Amino acid sequence: MRTVLLFVVALTLGACSGQEGAVQNEVSASEVELGQMNRDFAAALNAKDAKAAAALYAEDAVLIPPGEALVRGREAIEEYWRGAIESGGVRDVSVETMDALSSGSLGYETGFFVLTATGPDGMAVMDRGRYIELLRREPDGRWLSTHGIWNASPE
Repeated sequence: MRTVLLFVVALTLGACSGQEGAVQNEVSASEVELGQMNRDFAAALNAKDAKAAAALYAEDAVLIPPGEALVRGREAIEEYWRGAIESGGVRDVSVETMDALSSGSLGYETGFFVLTATGPDGMAVMDRGRYIELLRREPDGRWLSTHGIWNASPE
């Protein structure tokens, strides 16, 4: 509930700030448009391209991985995903949007992911989970993640 309240406050503040780009920002993005960031992200991980995956995050973005320290900034995010790719721990990634909404240049997407990871014993393990991305529309119209968090789905 607190997260939703904070998002509503952020959307309200974003809508009240400045009039530059007001025409573009007045139009709400579709669920498909908001979900494109994560579809592109899954494609980048499947291509083993950490640089392309990181390019989908804002320069000042923050990852909040489960059970790990925060990862701050695009460069650190690239290193994080490079490590996951190189360890063989991430492959066969797919995402599905559950919900998405925007107001002005701010938005969010929630969804489900499935990926194959390499377990401690070297065996392939399927991982299913949920995620939320807070998104910001850039001047070029692309939606980039500013904050991303994910966790495992209950069995």
